[in-house]
Amino acid sequence: MIQSSTFQTIKADPLHENDRLRIAEFIESTAGIQMPATKKTLIESRLRKRQRALSFESLRSYIAFVFDTADGEKERLHLLDALTTNKTEFYREAQHFEFLRAHLQNNINTYNGEFKVWSAGCSSGEEAYTLGIEMLEFQREFPRFSFAVNATDISASCLQHAKRAVYHHDKIEPVDMVLRRRYLLRSRSKNDNSVKMAPELTSVVNFDFFNLITGDWSPYHQQFSVIFCRNVMIYFNQDDRARLTQRFYQSLDDGGLLFIGHSETLIDPQGLFVRLRPTIYMKKSVYGRKD
Repeated sequence: MIQSSTFQTIKADPLHENDRLRIAEFIESTAGIQMPATKKTLIESRLRKRQRALSFESLRSYIAFVFDTADGEKERLHLLDALTTNKTEFYREAQHFEFLRAHLQNNINTYNGEFKVWSAGCSSGEEAYTLGIEMLEFQREFPRFSFAVNATDISASCLQHAKRAVYHHDKIEPVDMVLRRRYLLRSRSKNDNSVKMAPELTSVVNFDFFNLITGDWSPYHQQFSVIFCRNVMIYFNQDDRARLTQRFYQSLDDGGLLFIGHSETLIDPQGLFVRLRPTIYMKKSVYGRKD
């Protein structure tokens, strides 16, 4: 049972090494994310917030509750959530969107069906909404262009934030003023600095939970024209990154594009992709690849 906060004294006890190893094993087995000893301070600071929120006397008692009690099973989702939230922003690594625009311009006649985009590891939604804006802008130029933007993450709080579609005004600085007028709504209150995504934009972006490591990939087979998975795989081990490369290959149409973060390297031992630019890859055709 979660403890009462009435007379509880909160201790700032250090994170024990055994507890760190236990947490690291849980995070890697559940989400594929590595939590080495260098992440000890991050683990401690983020879980301290959960300790205080649930009024546990110490960090150690909170961790024992999570892993050693039946009631703690639900709290594991919050622990996972606290430790896997990643930074994101609108138009991050803007050259990726410039490349995508040019790619669509040059290949518009080859896309007869729906152009499907996947933001894998979407965090709080800024990348997904940026992709939605780009797709809507392209549709303005080519009205017959049909598309869908899918966004997934393992963080419940990030997905909730993304679906709410409200951001502080400072977050939208990278968005061009013309695009702001078309797709973003300012609060009518002068004291409210929040900005909401317009219905035209939120209606074309679908958010859902998906675990890249343990999830069922079968519904994703050969579904997408483009996959953005940026600054996500950097947290995975080499084997998981290689497996993800193969799964992304299977999820893309022939000639589909994969975008990764500039701090990452694609682990592709089978030669499934050809590099077009740093961090931008194209799926090789089944008939053009030598196995």
